[in-house]
Amino acid sequence: MGRTPGGVAARPELAERRGARRGRRAGVYGPIGREGRVPVGGPESRAEGLVPRGEEGIAWLVAPGLALIAVTYGLARFAYGLFLPEMREAFDLSPSLLGTIGAGSYLAYSVAVIISLVYTSRTGPRLMAVAAGAVAVVGLALVAGAPVGWVLALGILVGGSSTGLASPPMGEAVARSIRNGLQDRANALINSGTSVGVALSGPAALLFTGQWRLAWAAFALVGVAVLAWNAAMMPRGGVADQVEEEDSGSEGDGGRTGIGSGRMRLSFSYLVGARVRPRSAPLFVAAFGVGFASAVYWTFSRDLVVQVGGLGQAGSTLFWTVIGISGLAGGAAGDLVGRFGLTAVLRGALVSMAAAMALLGVAPGVLPLVYASAALFGSTYILLTGVVLVWSVSVFREIPSAGLGAGFLLIAVGQAVGSAVAGVLGGTTSPTTAFLSFAGVAVLIVLVRPHPDLRGHQARE
Repeated sequence: MGRTPGGVAARPELAERRGARRGRRAGVYGPIGREGRVPVGGPESRAEGLVPRGEEGIAWLVAPGLALIAVTYGLARFAYGLFLPEMREAFDLSPSLLGTIGAGSYLAYSVAVIISLVYTSRTGPRLMAVAAGAVAVVGLALVAGAPVGWVLALGILVGGSSTGLASPPMGEAVARSIRNGLQDRANALINSGTSVGVALSGPAALLFTGQWRLAWAAFALVGVAVLAWNAAMMPRGGVADQVEEEDSGSEGDGGRTGIGSGRMRLSFSYLVGARVRPRSAPLFVAAFGVGFASAVYWTFSRDLVVQVGGLGQAGSTLFWTVIGISGLAGGAAGDLVGRFGLTAVLRGALVSMAAAMALLGVAPGVLPLVYASAALFGSTYILLTGVVLVWSVSVFREIPSAGLGAGFLLIAVGQAVGSAVAGVLGGTTSPTTAFLSFAGVAVLIVLVRPHPDLRGHQARE
């Protein structure tokens, strides 16, 4: 879900000249209109129309993209924490084993995001988005029908991997299809799909009280519908196709920027080489730290308010729903970075997330403080992932899916390690100690400073 300054869609004059000479490939360039209309990539069904500037110019892509993120992140990955108490009873699972299962989900994400990072630029957003939806549906169905604990664990792993497949194609789709001035907003809105999924899983848990298998079966059916939606709407064609398209019509056009500009190729040195290391190293440390610190909340927060705080089914489910609804505020990440700068938003969100974890750790049974913690965590976590999104793609401008994939990969690695550590720490000491310790980690991440060129980064360049 990244946007690329100087991306293909940011060169309307180049596309217009090219379009005058020859037809454009559907899903790579959209029609160029008059009176301020802009090039828009998208499915063939949109190739005949014109999309005006403004919010209506991004809704066609943001809506299915947000829905896919809601299914993969909000349901297939994070709903595990919501239903953890019921799963614990059904399969008699220990806290350390539950933490290990949660960590496995994040590790599966890490592997999947590398695969998606490599293949998105080759195959295009549509194929990888469809793959993400299909994997999410399989994982959800496995959990719904799990007869024993190891099948449950397998379903969680498969569902968790779908998130890794989903992120890079969203970034690639936005970079090639949305004009530059709206890319940050589109990315942040799609990213907030996690909150939509989390918010919807809460009422589902209440509707299917005591029937968590039915809830996960319903999630799988929703996933099928979202899969079909993305198959119809996501752009086709890989970056290589666009580069070939540009090469065949770029004589006399001069220097070119955009996806694949300069024939930049994805490699390990591109991500961490000496040229980019001063800019990428702080990003990767912060991304890992955000993932590590947040893992205890996503995996054990509802279990804490149930086991220690004494909240019932309705109260603890409402707690989870508040996390999801408040996360919608994180959709403003792009606009906030544009107004206050990268560093200020990053530090403010980290301190707020630390406060949310500490609050829940010391008062898991005080209802007003529990819900205040949920609202604070939900909004700041989604905000932090949006900040990592903006930050990563600004560092890796030439290949947007690489920037997004690398940043979110480090978040997932941090969550994998953090989930396992939180399970061990909570089992050997106490849940309160685990939450306070992880809050301290979040505060320490404030010490990470973006490269001087990015500290005042404005989303709309």
